[in-house]
Amino acid sequence: MSRTREDTRLRSLLDRLRTALVARRPSFPVRYGVATLAVGAIALLRWALFAEFAPWFLFTPGVVVVALLLGGGAGLWATGLATACAGIVLLAVPPLGALSLIQVVASTIFAATTAGLVGVVVALRHALIEAEASRAALARSAAAAEEREAFVTSVLASSTDCIKVLDLDGRLTFMSEGGQQVMEVSDFNAIRGCPWPDFWTGQGHQEAVAALTEARAGRARSFVGRACTMRGTSKWWHVAVSPIRNPDGTFDRILSVSRDITALRESEEERDRFVRLAETSTDFIGMAQTDGRIFYLNDAARRMVGLDGTDLTALTIADFFPPEQVATVAGEVLPAVDRDGHWSGELTLRHFRTGALIPVLSSLFPVTDSEGAIVGTGTVTRDFRARKAAEEELRLLNGELAHRLKNVLAVVQSVTRQTLRNASDLGRASEDLSARLVALGTATDVLTNASWRSADLRELTARSLAPHGEIGTRIRLDGPDLTLQPQVAVALALALHELATNAAKYGSLSNDAGRVEVSWQVQGEGNGEGAEARFRLEWREQGGPPVAPPTRRGFGSTLIERSLRSYFGGTAGIDYRPDGLVFVMDARLSDAALVRDEA
Repeated sequence: MSRTREDTRLRSLLDRLRTALVARRPSFPVRYGVATLAVGAIALLRWALFAEFAPWFLFTPGVVVVALLLGGGAGLWATGLATACAGIVLLAVPPLGALSLIQVVASTIFAATTAGLVGVVVALRHALIEAEASRAALARSAAAAEEREAFVTSVLASSTDCIKVLDLDGRLTFMSEGGQQVMEVSDFNAIRGCPWPDFWTGQGHQEAVAALTEARAGRARSFVGRACTMRGTSKWWHVAVSPIRNPDGTFDRILSVSRDITALRESEEERDRFVRLAETSTDFIGMAQTDGRIFYLNDAARRMVGLDGTDLTALTIADFFPPEQVATVAGEVLPAVDRDGHWSGELTLRHFRTGALIPVLSSLFPVTDSEGAIVGTGTVTRDFRARKAAEEELRLLNGELAHRLKNVLAVVQSVTRQTLRNASDLGRASEDLSARLVALGTATDVLTNASWRSADLRELTARSLAPHGEIGTRIRLDGPDLTLQPQVAVALALALHELATNAAKYGSLSNDAGRVEVSWQVQGEGNGEGAEARFRLEWREQGGPPVAPPTRRGFGSTLIERSLRSYFGGTAGIDYRPDGLVFVMDARLSDAALVRDEA
C-alpha cells in the first residue's frame, strides 16, 4: 500500500511538473523578476548554510529550474546573475578585491557550461511541451475510441435487428439487447444454449440448417423466412448468417443477424421511410442491378462523385472506378458479395467531372425483393479522404522528425568527438565544447522558428556572431535575403562560430580597431534563380594583428573547410593574408538555399 501511495504521489508530482512546463509563460517582467529573486535566494542560502563550499554551489540546479520553468531568456539572465554572485564571493578570497586568472577562467567555464546547460534544458523543455501535446492528442484519440466503443454498444442496444452469436453447433450464446426486445424475450438465460434452428419451422427450419452448414464451411448465407417471437407473434425475417473470424483467420463462433421485414413486406409506407433514411444519409448509398446497371443513388453519392442531374440509366458499376480497379471490383468484390453475403474494405472512386480519385471505405451487400430473391447489389460507402490525408501527414511528420533528430545527434557526436580529440586539457575541452554547443543551439533556434524547414541567412549569421561583437559596427553583414536549407544551416552556424572565436583570440576582434565583414551574393543566370546560379560567401578581417598561417591545422579549420564543402557541395578555403584572414565559400545556389520555382 505504501508503495502504491508513493507511486501515486510521484505521478501527481510529474503531472504538476508537466502542467507547469506546458502552461503559458508569464510576462517578461515576471519571468526575469522571478529569476532574479531565485538567484538572490540561492546566494543568501549559500552565505548562510554553505559558506565553505565552492562559490558556484547550488547555482547550477537553480538556473536549470529557472530555464525549465521560465524559458531560455530567464535561464541566461539567471546564469549571468549567478556568475556575478560567485564573482562577488571570490573577491573576498585572496587576492582581495581582484580575481586571479584561475578564478576568471573558472568563472568563465561556469558561465559557459551553465549557459550551454540552459540551452539543453530549453531544448528539453520544448521536447516536453511537444510530448505533452502528443500525449493530449493520444488522450483525445483514446477518448474518441472509447466514445466509438460506447456508440457501438449503444447501437447494439438500440438496433431493431436481432443480433445473435452461436457456437459451431448452432446453440445460442448471445443475443443483443435490441434483439431481445424485437424477439420479445423476457429472460435470455431461459433460451441460452438452445439450438437456433429449432426456433424455425417448415421451410424456415431447412434454410436455418443450410445457413449453419455454410457458416461452418467458412461461407456466409442469407435467407428470408417466417418465425414466431417468444410470445407467439408471427414475423417475417431477413437473416444473414456468417462465421466470426479470429485474427488468425480461424473461427469458432457464428453470427446471425435477423431483421424484422414484416412491415417492409406489407407496407409501402414503411418502404418509403427506409428510402427517406437513405436520402438523408451523409454516406454514399447506391444500388445496382445484377447486370451492374445503377438504379439508385442518394444525394450524398451524387455529390461525392459529381453526378448532380446525371441520368443513372446509362451508368454501370464499372463507371465509378478508375480503370486499374475495375477488374478488382468485378473479379473479387462482387463475387465475394454473392458468395459471402457481404464485403467490406477500402476502394477508390472516380470523380466524373474532374477525374480525381476518392479513397472510400465501402460495405457491399445483396439487395433482395419482397420474396427474398437477390435482385442486385447495394453499398454504403464513406468518404475516406480526410482520414487518408491525416495518416499521410502523420507518416511524413514522423519520418521528418526522425531524420532531423538523427542529423542533430550526428552533428553533436561529431563536434564532441573532434573537440575532445584536439583538446590539450579538460578545461579547454569543456570551454570549447560548451561554446560549440551554444552555436549549434543558435542554429536550431533559427530552424525551430521556421519549423525546421529553412533558415534565414541574415538572421542565422547575426545570431551566431552577436556574442563576439556589435553587429553593424565591428561586424558588418551585407547580402541579399536568402533562405538556407536546414541541413546546411547547422554547418554554417558552427563554421561562423569557429571563425569568430579565432578572430576574437588572434584576429581582428582581438583588439579595439579591427572589424569583420561578412558578405554574400548570388551570381548566375535568371537573377540568381537559374540552374547555373552560384552562392558565394566571404569572411574578411581587417585591422587586426598581422596574420601568419598556423603551424598545425586544428578542428576549427577542419570544420570550416571540410564540413562546409561536404554540406554545401562546393569549395571552401581559408587564406591567411598578412593584413587579415579571408574565408571564401562558393557553391551552387540550389545546394545551399531554397530556390523559388519560376512560374
